[in-house]
Amino acid sequence: MKETMSPKERLLATLAHQPVDRIPVAQPLHTGTIELMKSCGAYWPEVHSNAELMATLSYEAHSVIGFESVRVPFDINIEAEAMGCELEYHSGRNKGLDIQPPVKETAISETGDFSRVKDPDPYKDGRMPVVLEAIKLLKKRVSDTIPVISMVVGPFTVAAQVRGVDPFMRELMKKPAAALELIEKARKVCVKYAQAQVEAGSDVVLIVDSTAGCDLISPKQFDEFGKPFSRSLVLSLSVPTILHMCGKNDLILTRMAEVSPGISIDSMVDMAYAKQTVGKNTAMFGNINVNGVLLFGEPAEVEKAVIECIEKGTDGLTTCCGIPPQTPTINLQTMVQTAKKHGFKKIYA
Repeated sequence: MKETMSPKERLLATLAHQPVDRIPVAQPLHTGTIELMKSCGAYWPEVHSNAELMATLSYEAHSVIGFESVRVPFDINIEAEAMGCELEYHSGRNKGLDIQPPVKETAISETGDFSRVKDPDPYKDGRMPVVLEAIKLLKKRVSDTIPVISMVVGPFTVAAQVRGVDPFMRELMKKPAAALELIEKARKVCVKYAQAQVEAGSDVVLIVDSTAGCDLISPKQFDEFGKPFSRSLVLSLSVPTILHMCGKNDLILTRMAEVSPGISIDSMVDMAYAKQTVGKNTAMFGNINVNGVLLFGEPAEVEKAVIECIEKGTDGLTTCCGIPPQTPTINLQTMVQTAKKHGFKKIYA
């Protein structure tokens, strides 16, 4: 069948629940792999703090693999760092194998002590300006037919990073007022940062809020501490969003759908069940297993997994989580090519 839409038109139509020629193969989750780093000369950890390198590695996934989008950044601690957390940066000696910089010291050591929590300016503070500049560089590098996707971490997850996950989880039950106050502070930061991304040229904003998933909190807690804040973030933006949450979140799929027009799910969740649960007014993205078939499988196995995901009803073919650095390029290329070939079977009514 013949394509009649550009990648950008296809992705935006999918998020607007409008008819498309085939499913999009945009990749909202991170795309940094060793093979891509080698081919373009942009490596972690330098990529995390250099706008030119960040844009270069993002573009490489589009030009080499064929993803129908470009996406930045490559780590999930930018907001937490700007709010006062100290990160642990690695030397880069492993040429890309170094993990994303984790939180070394949280900004809060005692319940309710916000004295070291900052209210950052996304245009001046931390690495937020680096991401904004990378978005602008990508906007110039790709044609207007390719969507630029940027990422902001969800308010609940940012709050957990700023406080420390373990004490934050205890405070949800024992001192909920303090937890809510911190989540609200994080929400304000996330809103400003996401709005700055849109101003810089982002076409779609991905919200990653995995700490708010069923692996750590109950659906009732999600209703109180997660959903209202992430929904507020979505409503503050002039572009469509995709909400991604890792883990087995079968119990909150309808709640996730109330947050964002598009939701991205883990391979732990069956795509057919997810699509049946949320209905036609939510665009489902997923959910090829990054730690299974993509990392260790053969191209034929990848092709089979992609066809199965399409047949189960996915609205956008993506990975289930960020791509592991060691993932072979051939498997990712097979994923994209198979989706482009077989995606015509998934036409909106």
